Amino acid sequence: MRTAAGVILIIAAVLNLMASLGYLAGGGAATALGSGMSDIAIMAEKESGNQMTTEQKAAINKIQEESGGTGIGLMAFGVFLLVSVGILIAGAVFLFKNTKPQFIMIAGGMAILAEVIGALISSFGVMNILGLVGGIMAIIAAKSMGGGSAPEPVE
Repeated sequence: MRTAAGVILIIAAVLNLMASLGYLAGGGAATALGSGMSDIAIMAEKESGNQMTTEQKAAINKIQEESGGTGIGLMAFGVFLLVSVGILIAGAVFLFKNTKPQFIMIAGGMAILAEVIGALISSFGVMNILGLVGGIMAIIAAKSMGGGSAPEPVE
């Protein structure tokens, strides 16, 4: 079970790496969109020669705030996923070595947390199940670890 949990954690780490790059790019784009809205509005105002109404300025400010906050949130989750990659791989290595059960529990909890947050942000899918199962298996394997060393490999 330790080996299976370690392999699943490594697969989840690779998937988290790809997802983190997407969330970082999407968050950066949303933040850039929010900050660029005022520049576009000013340019449009100059080209048309008409002044924007107070309602139009309020609508632009609302869009800027919403997209800026969303962008920062997506980028923060992307950084969390990027950090989780290293922790999940380290947890998998410790599962293979049968050492550091406390760290493995943290890695399993982080895998579960990443999948739950990811499901709340976008949608729940097959890839989320993989991370959840890996996290649960890692926690169970860590709880069942004894004080002994890893068994000798079969030749």
